Amino acid sequence: MVIHGGACGGGDMADEYLFLLDMKNGESKSNWMIVPCTGESPGKRYGHTLVYKKPYIILFGGNSSNELKNDAWVLSIEIIPFVWTKISFPSHKQPSPRVYHSATLCTKGAAAGMMIIFGGRVADPSTISDIWGLTRHSNGKFEWIKAPIKVKPDDQPTDRHQVAYNYRFSILDYFWVLIY
Repeated sequence: MVIHGGACGGGDMADEYLFLLDMKNGESKSNWMIVPCTGESPGKRYGHTLVYKKPYIILFGGNSSNELKNDAWVLSIEIIPFVWTKISFPSHKQPSPRVYHSATLCTKGAAAGMMIIFGGRVADPSTISDIWGLTRHSNGKFEWIKAPIKVKPDDQPTDRHQVAYNYRFSILDYFWVLIY
C-alpha cells in the first residue's frame, strides 16, 4: 500500500512524503517506510487519488488547503532515484479541479490501461458525477478523455463524492465499459 499526504486530525495537513507499507516478509514483519523521491513534489494535499499503472504511480487532484487542484503527477518507479514529474497537457481539455473523487485503473475494454476518475466535489462546493480517463500514448504524452455517456441518465450514478470502490471489481471499470 502506498499513501501520499492527506489530512490529519484538527485540520492539519499531513506531510508530503510518499509512504510504502512493505509486507513482502508477511504481515507480522510488515513495516512502513518513506519512499525517497527527488525533484519537485506534488506538495501537501488531501482528497486526491493515487493509482498504480506500471511503471508509474499517478496522482490526481485534491486540495492543497487553500485551493482545489486538477493537476496530475507521475512517479516512475523503474529507475532510482524516483522522480515526481508534473504532467503537462497541451490542450485545455481536462477535468475540473476537484477533491474527494474516486479513481481506478481500467482493466477491460477499449479503456484498458486508463486511469479513470469519477465525481468528486468542486469549488462552489457542489458534487459532480463526470467521468474522465487519463491515457498515455505510445509517444509518451498523456491526455484526458471525457467519457462519452451512452447510458440513460436514470441508469448512471447521481452526483457524489467520497466514493469507495473495490480494486478487484471496480464499478468505474464496469461503468467505463458501458459508456465507452
